[in-house]
Amino acid sequence: MPDEGDLYLGPSDDHGDAVTAVAVSPDGRMGATGARSGEIRLWDLRHGLLSAYVGGLQGGPVDSAAFIGDARQPKLLTTGPSASLWTVAAEALEWRQLPWDGGRLLTSSDREAVLRQCGDLRWLGVFGPLYGFIKHYSPATLGCTASGLIVVSTDEGLVKAWRRPPEERQEGDAGLVWAFGGGDAADQRLMRCCDQWRLVVSPRRGRVVVLDAETGAVVTAFVPPARPTAIAAHPDRPLVVLGGRDGSLSWWDARSGHCLGRVQAHTGRVRALALATGTDLVMSVSQDGTAALWRLHDRGPVGRFAPPTPAGPRELTQVAGTPDGRCWLVGGRGGQVHVLHWSGHAGLVPQRIGRPSWVMGGSDVETLLDDVRHHWDDGPASLAAVRELASGDLDQAWHGTAVDALADLIVNGADPAAREAAVIALAEIDQGRATTVLSQMFDRHDGHGSAGRLLAYFTGEDASTTEELVASLPGTDSFLGVLTSAALGERGAAAVPAVHAALRAFPLPARDDADHWFRDESTKYWLMYALRRSGAAAAPATPTLLSVLEDEEIYRDTRHQAKAALQAIGLPETADTIVAEVRRRADLAVHGNNRADDEDDEAEGFSLLLDVLLGMPPTALAAAREVGPALEAVRRRFGDGIRTYEEDGEIREYTLVEIRLTDHIDEKIAKQIKG
Repeated sequence: MPDEGDLYLGPSDDHGDAVTAVAVSPDGRMGATGARSGEIRLWDLRHGLLSAYVGGLQGGPVDSAAFIGDARQPKLLTTGPSASLWTVAAEALEWRQLPWDGGRLLTSSDREAVLRQCGDLRWLGVFGPLYGFIKHYSPATLGCTASGLIVVSTDEGLVKAWRRPPEERQEGDAGLVWAFGGGDAADQRLMRCCDQWRLVVSPRRGRVVVLDAETGAVVTAFVPPARPTAIAAHPDRPLVVLGGRDGSLSWWDARSGHCLGRVQAHTGRVRALALATGTDLVMSVSQDGTAALWRLHDRGPVGRFAPPTPAGPRELTQVAGTPDGRCWLVGGRGGQVHVLHWSGHAGLVPQRIGRPSWVMGGSDVETLLDDVRHHWDDGPASLAAVRELASGDLDQAWHGTAVDALADLIVNGADPAAREAAVIALAEIDQGRATTVLSQMFDRHDGHGSAGRLLAYFTGEDASTTEELVASLPGTDSFLGVLTSAALGERGAAAVPAVHAALRAFPLPARDDADHWFRDESTKYWLMYALRRSGAAAAPATPTLLSVLEDEEIYRDTRHQAKAALQAIGLPETADTIVAEVRRRADLAVHGNNRADDEDDEAEGFSLLLDVLLGMPPTALAAAREVGPALEAVRRRFGDGIRTYEEDGEIREYTLVEIRLTDHIDEKIAKQIKG
């Protein structure tokens, strides 16, 4: 217990568990902290006093918080499992819940930027019942460019930019403008926009890439001295500050990639950074329990804060400050909240020193989870972290964070043994999420035998024949379905005859049998997933897959798997088989004087087949002999594809999807030939 002389306030003033979000009003009068439990506290920062407390409304951990609006009637936006808007008045704190926004989104600085640029709260969502839709899964962070593009990153390492639909289509889909990804995925929770939202800073494995926010083109790349664990980006300048796993702090010119300075800021990893955007000040907080205030180009801190901790350091994890750098709000792992004031004369002075409400025994779970999430390129380190995590009794409060960290490693990890250990650990916590990320893992990492080894682990059968695996598919659950079909795919050409025979045994067109329909559809889905994983070796199944694709009695997800399998086969011969049918239909319609109409019975078949072609490898399309003549036949059938309709007394035009798909295929082939 602390001595009576320590500068602690009563334990009830601090959070009962880890502080997960902090925010400071621009005038420095008010602060907000959110916790893992979902509770939110408001602070009078001038006097370092708690002014309001609300618990239970978030429904889960507070992921981010930001003050918006003017100082006379500030509003506080918080997100977690739900998004909430708080109106702060002199006598009351009014609350309303915003529409569901699809999960994890933003840091507070990014969220404030999006509001300032878009001016529409509904655009905070990434998918769901919102104004406009962005079809994007597993969102990690969000930013907004100077022209209003919405930049979304995912925990799979992708970065995509979307343009909102026109105002006359308020419920329409956003349009994808550019995408950036590849095999060097890294934790995109650290993605930021800077330089008036003209640059996107995206950490990758072993480097940091800077993208042009309007085009997605790489502007520059640089290698930081240590893996970044925290990042701050200046909204108006091409300035990026990185905090490292080794406790270092480095400043970078985001446009040139030049390092502007580096200091050894802490003895433990840097957990969070905050820029005072009206100055050259940045505050760093660390695993070692200290906070430090730095000025660009200085070799030493202009102020350092190390709270008294009789029982040892208590990790600091969150920080926010005012634009002038005079007031800072700091939160810690133990629920402690500190209020710090700074001036050039007095230095960094604590206005309030909080007290940790609890002490974590054994390993630091969040540090362990951070190691799981980030050691993607270090197989032994990530494997050790996963095993230590799986060996402990994980508290329920950490399940969500653990699930995200394990999922990140499964999808992005470089070491097969670490990925497989993470699958086993995740299946114990959340088998549904494990099923989803298994498919993502197999899409990214082929040829390592992981499916067979994992299937043997979960079933206890390590020597099953191909026929036995095929026979086990009917009635299997989704988790074992992914593993079984992926294991068949790993066997390649040797398994294709048995898998293809099992698929052909189903009647085409499908029978609408209420007793067996769902089981049969699931079995067909897994059989085609196995063919998809077999790649080019599944070419003999092409005619059957085409029949499944166009069987309207089959469930849409099953038909989609047929499409994916055809695209995975990816041979020029496959493309020629598909375009032969496209050309047959087009020529038949033209010779029968049945010119195109968007209501034709054949129209859906055209778009379906053309969509399969569009998703095939460009090398296959360019090498296929019949693609060009088939596309010309489509244009003869549909003409220019321009159609009109009347709306609100005006005649409007649109282009048939068949013509749009044909144009996209031509563009893909031309790009392949050119490049």
